[in-house]
Amino acid sequence: MKQTKKIIAVIMATVMLFSCTAVMSSAKSDYVADYDRDTPVILVHGMSQNNTYLLDENGNWAKDDDGKYITAWPLRIEVPALLKTALLPLLKAIIFRKDMGLADAMYEAAHKALWVVEKDTQGNYTNPIDVPCYEMPMSELPAEVKEEYYKFLPVEELGEIVGEDDVYYFGYDSLGDVISITEHLHHYIHDVVIPQTGAKQIKICSISLGGTIAVRYLDEYPEDYSLIKKVVFVEPALDGSNIIGDLFTDNLSFYNEDDLYENVIVGLLGDTYLAYLVNIVLRILPKDVLMNALRGLAAGVVDIAARHSTIIWALCPTDYYEEAREIWLQGEEYDYLRDKVDSFMESRSRFKDNLFSLMDSGCIVGDVACYDVNLFPICKDYKTTNADRVIHAASTTLGVTFADLGTTLGEDYKAAGTYCSNPEHNHLSPDGMVDTTTGLLPCSTWLFKGQAHELLPHNDVALGLAIRIMTDNNMVDVYSNPEAYPQFNNGRLTNTVKEYMLAWDEADKSEISNANKAAVEAAIAEVKALLNETVVDIDAWKAAEKNLGKALAAAGVIEDPEPSAIETAFTALTKTANKAVNATFKYIGK
Repeated sequence: MKQTKKIIAVIMATVMLFSCTAVMSSAKSDYVADYDRDTPVILVHGMSQNNTYLLDENGNWAKDDDGKYITAWPLRIEVPALLKTALLPLLKAIIFRKDMGLADAMYEAAHKALWVVEKDTQGNYTNPIDVPCYEMPMSELPAEVKEEYYKFLPVEELGEIVGEDDVYYFGYDSLGDVISITEHLHHYIHDVVIPQTGAKQIKICSISLGGTIAVRYLDEYPEDYSLIKKVVFVEPALDGSNIIGDLFTDNLSFYNEDDLYENVIVGLLGDTYLAYLVNIVLRILPKDVLMNALRGLAAGVVDIAARHSTIIWALCPTDYYEEAREIWLQGEEYDYLRDKVDSFMESRSRFKDNLFSLMDSGCIVGDVACYDVNLFPICKDYKTTNADRVIHAASTTLGVTFADLGTTLGEDYKAAGTYCSNPEHNHLSPDGMVDTTTGLLPCSTWLFKGQAHELLPHNDVALGLAIRIMTDNNMVDVYSNPEAYPQFNNGRLTNTVKEYMLAWDEADKSEISNANKAAVEAAIAEVKALLNETVVDIDAWKAAEKNLGKALAAAGVIEDPEPSAIETAFTALTKTANKAVNATFKYIGK
């Protein structure tokens, strides 16, 4: 039966790939794909791409009063408990203009709001948690599970190429123990994937937090190197994230007055009237009271949701670790946890040597990453650090050099040539912001400009590239097919356009005028033409997306995606008011 399914999958893939090859051949006529359909692929997902569930007294997934599953991840925040704990101290602080226990209340509120993920000093959950990990290929997963996984990672094309019998989704706990997760991955490879497929080798695609697991795996199981045919990193957290480092060391941007009242909320909520109203409301509390309250909240979040999780510690960058360790992992009660985290950090210190040893064994390694986006505006250096919003770019690219945001490396900058000094290679980005020769993989690191980390599943080109690196034997470096997949590209998001086209497909067109129909069809044709291009003209893409939205709105299929004149005016008004309030308080402060 399994062989029959594979034959059908190959036939379907052949039809699909004929059209793909036609598109690719128009970009580079002499490039010929050589697809490997015999080696299974293991997807090691990123944070939040596998739900974990609280168990009830009967061992079933627990539900709340609304009938929804209570999850440890996605992180469940009990807002009523937070408000109940913090509301009275907050009111006292507003009335008396003093702390009145607010900082302590915020610390306690974090614990009550995040009770589901509470752990002891051994890293064990205090409440029973179930972590689904299905020991079967995608082809045999329950339909609802497969649908969920494809929502997390829309890589259906991977299954079409190699067959879903050879695609495995390794599920783990995003707040779990990096050591035991790595051990489980080893079991998954040797006791599940290889026996079920009969394969002699496997391929691993490590996404985001999955890259952190790969750091430990390559250090712990060097005897497996010969089993691994390819490793593809997709925005991997190989040296953690500065967000976690700043959180552990209490170096958060909102402790700076200018950042807090002018940038942080706007950075999180966007350029909206709500963000500016929140900024104005924050002025109700005295600055020192508010800062202490925020410190109490941050400490509570770290204490309950991060301090006892070794995989979160594995996201602490090397440069931050000693300081963070001194703050949070001291005392005999933390000996066990500290030893585990120290062990991971030692693995990270050997990553470069391990990676090169893996490649020496014949493994092909590729890296797909992003840059030219701010970190979330809670980090100390979010204004300057080149990132993808979640992870600083040097971590996802194994040490590539980036200019600070808004700057370049300079007109006279010459490539360092640390890991590639071939004079025929040019690893400097056209925008002057990147020198990939300082990264461990200068010839097999592809970069997408302006692409946010959490939105990568909506970037069809980046996912398509990762799939081709995994499946195409001829796709080994940035020189394999540069006309279709150059080393430096622009990030584009297709989710809005897909929603637009679905809305048009499902629309009742009987009352729509011929002129509006023609406008929508022309806009869709424009979008589809751009979707066939793997080298992204981001300005053309945004214009086409906007044009389609306007055409659909004119046809009455969707609401106008552009903000109304009233909303725009109110945003401008609240923005001006926020500036005035900030200027007033600064003047008073003098």
